[in-house]
Amino acid sequence: MSLSNAPTVIKILQEKGEINDELDFALMNYIMTNRGTGYTACQPQLVELDNSKKAIKMNIDHTFVDKDNVLMGLGIVGNLFIDFDSLQVIFCSSIEDLINNIEKLKNAGIKPQPRPKGKY
Repeated sequence: MSLSNAPTVIKILQEKGEINDELDFALMNYIMTNRGTGYTACQPQLVELDNSKKAIKMNIDHTFVDKDNVLMGLGIVGNLFIDFDSLQVIFCSSIEDLINNIEKLKNAGIKPQPRPKGKY
C-alpha cells in the first residue's frame, strides 16, 4: 500500500546497486498497473528510513520508445520505495505528481535522452 507522503531517508547505505530480475519485473508490473505506461523504475539505492527500516529507493524515469525504436527518457519524475525485508512497495509518487513533473521538465526545455535497454 502506498503512503501519501514519501518516507524520510536518514542515511544512504549503498549509493548504487542492482535489483534481481524478479523484483524488476514485479516493479514494472506495479507501476504499469498503478500509474500507467511510460514510467521506468531505475537507479536503486539502499537507504535507511526515519523509522530505522531499510528500504530500496528507486527513481522513476519518464520513458518512451521513439520513432526509431530507441528507448528514450525525459528524466526523473518521481520515486518508489520498497521495504527491504518484505519487498512490498511502501510508497510510489502519485500519478498527479508524475504528470506535473513531466510538464516541469518539458517547460524547462529538457530534451529526452537515449536510455540503456534492460535494467538500469
